[in-house]
Amino acid sequence: MKKGTTAGAGEEARRRRRRRRGQRQQQQQQQAKHSKQQQEKEEERREAEFSETEVDVHLRGGWSVKSRCHGAELHVLDFVVQPLNVTALRDLAMDRTNPASPNYRHWLSREEVVAMTRNDAGLSALRVELSQHDGVEVLHESIGGDFLKARAPIRTWESLLEAKFYSFEHPDAGPGRELLRSLDYALPDALKAHVGGIINILDFDAPPDHVRSEELNATGVESNAKGGLGYPSYEALARAKGPSTLSPPKLRRIYEMPEIAERGSEQAKQHLKTTQVVYGTLNQHWSPSDRTIFEATFGIPQDNYVRQLKGQEEGHAMSGDERCRTSPQDCTEANLDVQYIMAMSPWSKVGYWYVPQATATGLATFLTDFMATMADGDENPPQVISISYGMPEASVPKDALFTFEVFAMKLTLQGVTIFVASGDDGAATFLARRQFHGQDCLAVKLLGLQAMWPASSQWVTGVGATIGPASSRPEVVCQPNFTGIRYDEAEPLITSGGGYSQAFQRPVWQDGRFGQTGRGVPDVALVGHAYAVVLGGEWVTFDGTSAPAPVLAGMLSLINSELLAAGRPSVGFLNQLIYSKAAQERKVFNDITKGDNRCGARGYPCCGGYDATEGWDPVTGLGSLSWQKLRDLIFATGH
Repeated sequence: MKKGTTAGAGEEARRRRRRRRGQRQQQQQQQAKHSKQQQEKEEERREAEFSETEVDVHLRGGWSVKSRCHGAELHVLDFVVQPLNVTALRDLAMDRTNPASPNYRHWLSREEVVAMTRNDAGLSALRVELSQHDGVEVLHESIGGDFLKARAPIRTWESLLEAKFYSFEHPDAGPGRELLRSLDYALPDALKAHVGGIINILDFDAPPDHVRSEELNATGVESNAKGGLGYPSYEALARAKGPSTLSPPKLRRIYEMPEIAERGSEQAKQHLKTTQVVYGTLNQHWSPSDRTIFEATFGIPQDNYVRQLKGQEEGHAMSGDERCRTSPQDCTEANLDVQYIMAMSPWSKVGYWYVPQATATGLATFLTDFMATMADGDENPPQVISISYGMPEASVPKDALFTFEVFAMKLTLQGVTIFVASGDDGAATFLARRQFHGQDCLAVKLLGLQAMWPASSQWVTGVGATIGPASSRPEVVCQPNFTGIRYDEAEPLITSGGGYSQAFQRPVWQDGRFGQTGRGVPDVALVGHAYAVVLGGEWVTFDGTSAPAPVLAGMLSLINSELLAAGRPSVGFLNQLIYSKAAQERKVFNDITKGDNRCGARGYPCCGGYDATEGWDPVTGLGSLSWQKLRDLIFATGH
């Protein structure tokens, strides 16, 4: 009897456990169903919010909302840690680049610059705050402690930053290419004192807008008279294009540059100590075989190679011979940059920093990866950097503007010179070329004339474009519809960009040059028309301010090599020197006084702009320069 009672009690206990398990399972199912219903309601609410949202496409360079982002979608943000001593950093950069200062060109080491701005307390506070939110994964911290890269579901970022994320698309960005961005955000109180900004939340990529060529158009390739992409030789190209066809020998003649140093000479050995870098993005490749043809044609040494500075080992960085033959539009900018920076200074060490379009956001990633590595990386930065990409200032959030300025100042203090193309669409930028609501120039009516960024940065040298001297004619503004000069060949395809910044005040070195309060762009200009380039094994010509930018970079590398050989520091930031009275007295510049930048590329639309005048102007800056006179000025200044 006692045993039976025990057995019955055990069975009853098992039944109770089964009931409890069933109840728990039912509760879990109900909870899962409720959670799913809540998620569905959330997505319905998000879609409803999207349908009620109106986005000002003008401010984003043509990017428009496609849909609300799904809350579970993962997204990477780069948090900019608030740097310390920014005012002191600026003051020091001003002093070390002032030719009148006893400290002129006394550059700092990388370690000194990093120590000056590193904010360990801010970085720690950011780590703590992010650790308190579900799903946040820290992916990377920059060497200098300036950036923290983290990934989390969209719903987490929206909760943390009081943001609403959308998927944006662009008509020129290619199929399937979208950006996940918010229209606004707010930092939590715990981070306001420690975070200077966030990248990949408000910033928008520059759409594809490379150098222009008669052989290439926005939709692909146009055939020449014989049915090919270009011409079989430089001689054939020059015969077809006329006397304005530009080549490295012509550039050396026009701008009074020395001949290429002979292999094994002391000069060549000196040049090997200099470093120069071009920046690439938007799926741009370059071709080693194209470079070989180019250099062989003009007697340029082929000993050097291009060093990949991110993602690959040294060697043929982001190179693709087959790619440049089958998709030549993917090689325009990179081929031009690599061929001409090496043509001007072939013995210098050359780097190519590439940000792939498929996994990055162009100029924003340039800020986080390129600038952080160059300024705070584990090796010395290059002495010269060339950038051929840009966006209208109105399309750039304050976070990106601030971040670039800080890193540009840090590079300045390490003796780095940065050249940036000023744009190819005149004073209105490419925003004016895109019709909105069927109207031309509406962007100008809404936003005003625009300077291109980062050419508008106070710590770079902006480069505009001219035309004329290649065919032994007077040097004037590069613009398609200029009637002040007779062209014996095809008119230029671009208009030199320039204007006044709405983001940055006029720097002291531009005081007295004009009355506007914003920083004036560009600073200098060189020929920007009919550059002979090898593309896919054939010869074509390119126009663009992105052509003279790498040319100037290579020109300055030659001066750096002489300075280093003499035991003197690199040139560094140019602007305070070239705007000085000494530069005027030595007549370093050829003043460009004819032409304007009122119209866009290919002469349309004409939304307003500025005239080239005596002295500095927002079309060609101070004018074009003599390499020899610039070299002499630099050697006569400082220690």
